[in-house]
Amino acid sequence: MPFIHSRFLSSSTYLTAHLIAYRLAFRTIPRYDDITVFDPGYRRDVLAINFNLFPIRTDLEHRLPLYLTSLGGWINQAAMDRPDGYAHYQWLQTLSGQGKLMLPGREYTVSQGQGFLLLPNEPHAYRPVAEPWTIRWVTFSGHRASEILQDLELYRSDVFYLSDPDVTLKHLQEMNLMLTHPHPTTGLEVSASLYSLMLDLYRYGSRSELRSRNQQMDTLTPVLNYMEQHYSRPITLQELASLLSVSPQHTCVLFQRALGVRPIEYLTRLRIRKAKELLLRHPQAEIKEIAVQVGYDHPSYFIKLFKRQEGLTPTVFRSIHLHAL
Repeated sequence: MPFIHSRFLSSSTYLTAHLIAYRLAFRTIPRYDDITVFDPGYRRDVLAINFNLFPIRTDLEHRLPLYLTSLGGWINQAAMDRPDGYAHYQWLQTLSGQGKLMLPGREYTVSQGQGFLLLPNEPHAYRPVAEPWTIRWVTFSGHRASEILQDLELYRSDVFYLSDPDVTLKHLQEMNLMLTHPHPTTGLEVSASLYSLMLDLYRYGSRSELRSRNQQMDTLTPVLNYMEQHYSRPITLQELASLLSVSPQHTCVLFQRALGVRPIEYLTRLRIRKAKELLLRHPQAEIKEIAVQVGYDHPSYFIKLFKRQEGLTPTVFRSIHLHAL
């Protein structure tokens, strides 16, 4: 890892710089297709299979929203039966082979490119069915863990298909490097990496073989770019649907799945964001001028939408932010 002298950096910059330095090391991490578990030239220094790491947890770590409790991996995961569950959250990811996960009333086969999330204290068992079942895992906790996972729709123990398994694997290896090269801020950096792992599980994971949220977002890229370029004029739902060669109804479904909002609601939020920038960039411009520039001919309607989203009028927003600068 490149040496970074903390004497010249603020504490926040120091954390960021160290995290960037760690991530530079991942440019040479092999993809799944490059992994050969029993190859004599296999990079055990990178993937470090058959290992357990347990961090030192101080009062600082226990105050974090997320903190790591263990990290590891096995070349061939043995059968595990926990009728009373496990005390912490678990993420286990298959590198090769196949296993079976058993939850109350549910059974899943877990293959390469899949992983499973287990919530604390829930009965579960898993065992190999196609050996070697090579896995990596991380366990974690935190006083905000439940709330964070609920917000990311990771609300139950489940198996996930990963549209890009290397993204989540990267975070596991990132934490591995942090723990094997510790320094005073390791706990903070590992917490940040855990949160990134959960975000990428939300983005790239899917409970079925259907497209992941990230793939759904990629599908919408032409529409999002079109909105960004033409927000200053009227845009219809039919116009957006034609860009995807689907019906307006299906366009609404795609937006709801990927972004959680309907297309016109997303367009409104984009226009309000642009309006906020213009309000501060042009402090002398009248509100009606700003409204027209973001696609609204009637200033009263613009003000109504702005207040609904921001909780205050454009005039008050401008006053607060210009006086604060």
